[in-house]
Amino acid sequence: MILKMIDLSLMAEHLPVHKAELDKLELYICNIQNSEIKQVATEQYMIMQNHVKVMIALMNPIQNENIGINDLHKWEPVQLNCQQISIGMSQENMLIELMNTAETMANKNFNSGLRMKAENVRNIHIHMALQQMMILNRYIALKNKFIKDTAPESSRKEQEKTFHTFKNMFHL
Repeated sequence: MILKMIDLSLMAEHLPVHKAELDKLELYICNIQNSEIKQVATEQYMIMQNHVKVMIALMNPIQNENIGINDLHKWEPVQLNCQQISIGMSQENMLIELMNTAETMANKNFNSGLRMKAENVRNIHIHMALQQMMILNRYIALKNKFIKDTAPESSRKEQEKTFHTFKNMFHL
């Protein structure tokens, strides 16, 4: 199938971002000491490496009609070439940055998917976004375990005030 230019352009624009993110993930994985964080980051690396393979296959007019959501689950183990290069970041900062990566990739995949024309290409990108969201949820759980939450709590009074404001605004 010959793709619409928007589908091809969005993937062509997105693949260099994947390359940069994969390189960053490799560097982080090699520097992360905590085994739980390292495991999630490694899984994110495998998922994103698979996303690259799927997008390149979608670009191939000979095979792209046969590529589907099931192809997103064909992860392959990775062997990273870790060298003793310290990046000088704390485990906490790497975890925050990994969360940001997952959130950004989920947003990019979802937004691209909404704009794509070929149904399988669109559906695959929406599922790529969901995979990144699942990784993000795992990072959030690890953050809650290892890092003190800095988001301020609201009070019951403030929440009720906000609730009543919008209840009245919508005449509910």
